[in-house]
Amino acid sequence: MRVGIDARGLGNINRWRGIGRYTARLVEALARKAEGETELVLFGYGEGPSGDLLDAGTARQVEWVSVPRLERFTYAGMVAEHLLFARRVAASGVELFHGIDHNLSPFLPCPTLVTVHDLILLVLRGPYLGPTAWAWMRFHRASARRARFVVAVSENTARDVERIWEIPRERIVVVPEGVTPEYRPPEDREAVQEAIRRLGIREPYFLYLGGFDPRKNLRNLLLAFKLFLFSTGEDVLLVMAGDRRGFEGYLDDEVEELGLEGHVHFTGFVPERDLPALYGGARAFVCVSLYEGFGLPLLEAMACGTPVLASGVSSIPEVVGEAGLLVDPLDPEEIAAGMRKLWEDAEARAELVSRGKERAASYTWDEAAARILELYRRTLS
Repeated sequence: MRVGIDARGLGNINRWRGIGRYTARLVEALARKAEGETELVLFGYGEGPSGDLLDAGTARQVEWVSVPRLERFTYAGMVAEHLLFARRVAASGVELFHGIDHNLSPFLPCPTLVTVHDLILLVLRGPYLGPTAWAWMRFHRASARRARFVVAVSENTARDVERIWEIPRERIVVVPEGVTPEYRPPEDREAVQEAIRRLGIREPYFLYLGGFDPRKNLRNLLLAFKLFLFSTGEDVLLVMAGDRRGFEGYLDDEVEELGLEGHVHFTGFVPERDLPALYGGARAFVCVSLYEGFGLPLLEAMACGTPVLASGVSSIPEVVGEAGLLVDPLDPEEIAAGMRKLWEDAEARAELVSRGKERAASYTWDEAAARILELYRRTLS
């Protein structure tokens, strides 16, 4: 079978964020599992993904079709891009098309699958849902309703898709994300120290890795960290890692007002090659987000042998299970108490590390790819 895959996430602002990483890892696993049965045709921007996104073997194995990049964030721009995209798909001869980021053209000429990571715009609304975003989500809803199957990355997302987009549950299939083998407890302590020195980090540190939009609840994390420092008197760093593009300067005033200068370090973008060391060197990984569609950094941290403190909301309890310490993200005192527990209680830390590694090992991209390939077969049967 000849399958088209939306790979635009490999060439836009999302290339190093969740969508880009999801696309790259899933395509690599699909290429490994296809075994000559499936031709993969990627539709993306430019002449193909750079070598730091897809491994060389996968890049040679897949076909690449370049698509035009237009201004989607106007209604006319969205319609034009969807029309032109559908023409490229029609000309490629693919038998079915898999939309990776629920940004699926409603004009596609073949059966479709669509992956939905989250419906954050519709769940949280507020600052996320302006007129253009509303029009964008209407396109997405129409595309999902036309798709043979909707792939949800978590049961939480599946429930949102059923409730908000009113798609029958029997057409929604949950296929979780995976963790690559590079994420494992560090064996070379010197390599870890070299990587974190390169990022300007001093030990010991708590780690947050992710975006900086309001749903990440980072103001409450800073308040909790202040309470932790006050109650313990420890000299600890809070590392806030991730690209702050679009949120430059965000939280700087809060850091100053709370007197946390010298205790909070913003790394900016961190290359994926440094992430295992960054996770592995942390005293704990902290994520107090108000909403996640999945929460891959939680699994990556656990795979690296780092205990996890996380919100008990949205998909997070589903992903973490009993392998992490769950807290109320709206209660800075409870977050601070969790940080203290992971700082002071060696027995609790060791238990969470053991559970976390076991939990993370159950999520693999090869398993995700096998389930996606089966959906391709069912779509064409």
